[in-house]
Amino acid sequence: MKNKISVSNQNNLDVVADGAIANQFTADGRIIPVIILNTEKDRRLCDLASIHQDSAFGDVESRWALKRFSKKFVYLVLRFEKPVELEVVVKFDVYTQMSLIDGIIQSRAVYVQPGKHGDRVGNTIDVPKILVEIPTRTTFDDWESIMTKTIEKKLKREGVGRKELKSAVKECIATTRDLWVHRLK
Repeated sequence: MKNKISVSNQNNLDVVADGAIANQFTADGRIIPVIILNTEKDRRLCDLASIHQDSAFGDVESRWALKRFSKKFVYLVLRFEKPVELEVVVKFDVYTQMSLIDGIIQSRAVYVQPGKHGDRVGNTIDVPKILVEIPTRTTFDDWESIMTKTIEKKLKREGVGRKELKSAVKECIATTRDLWVHRLK
């Protein structure tokens, strides 16, 4: 993974909903997170998803990014090369979307779906989606530390004491990750 990456604000698409899909014929039956991105103002992802639906394969480079002095947000940069060139930057709030970020990292994949506010995965199951592989090599080294500190902060606010904090964090991570290891047969 490169040390520096330039992230353009013009390519930002907000996550308006998320969920997960499992299919016994895709990704060895793993549960794969779905992110629905707001394409109301920028329809290029809609066009790409429609074209991608007709052509079975495409090329995409994925990369995780952090701001230099802030770990409040994590960015997933997707550079689609085939069938159409397009860069999409997805901004995740670590505090509120930590499980989603970890799900993408653990599943090593994500479905990217164009949409709008109010869309839900269950209501838009037939809308074209793009399955993007997120290789292990693209995962950033700091994620475990960021995730642990975020969980510690949440648990402290909920009143968990210092003595129980370390074991509570481990239990929380194990419970969260347990979801992503299940497979359909």
